[in-house]
Amino acid sequence: DIATNKAVVSTQSTGIHSFLMHILPLIHKALPGVREAFMYRSLKPMFISAKRAFNLGGTPFCIFKRFALSVGFTTNEGFAALEREGVDSVDKYMLYNYFHDTRVYLDEAITRSDLVAYSYESLIANPGDFVAHFLDQIGVGSELTDLALTAMNEDSQKNSWLSKKDVNERVKKVEVTLEKEAEEFVKRLAGEKFGIELEGDKLEMINIANQWNKN
Repeated sequence: DIATNKAVVSTQSTGIHSFLMHILPLIHKALPGVREAFMYRSLKPMFISAKRAFNLGGTPFCIFKRFALSVGFTTNEGFAALEREGVDSVDKYMLYNYFHDTRVYLDEAITRSDLVAYSYESLIANPGDFVAHFLDQIGVGSELTDLALTAMNEDSQKNSWLSKKDVNERVKKVEVTLEKEAEEFVKRLAGEKFGIELEGDKLEMINIANQWNKN
């Protein structure tokens, strides 16, 4: 809530909220004392979920590029720079951008202990503890935990094309996987370029600073 200087929540997901990460340092400087939280998910489940939601299964990279340029996701120069890094498919594009945004958080967290990172897996494993800690972190107060848990059961995107009903319908029509080449690409990219350590079949990011992971 920037207007009341109480809390700022920085969320991270491919293409939708990722731009928020890049103004995180500016927000902190402009509004000292705000409370921030970084939310993330293991790489492979996040990727498959996003690809299903946006109906990108089997989309040729040339078609995706035209779409991305038309809506302003990036520029021709931006694509040229990505291709020099080896980005030549939709899978690699999505994964590269995810790491690029996560790197912003990691850089910011080097000098700050007031940032807290929350994993989606921790929310699923311990929703009550997760929500209570999160509400305290952003200055709302854990006394609203029950209300927040009730709200979580509602579809926040009910009237949009990202509603659970619409997404589930699209999922039935699209087979989504992570290309093996893209998986190997991202494993190499994670460590060499972004300093992110991955672990396990789900490609869990294990060196996220200031994690709250009560599993």
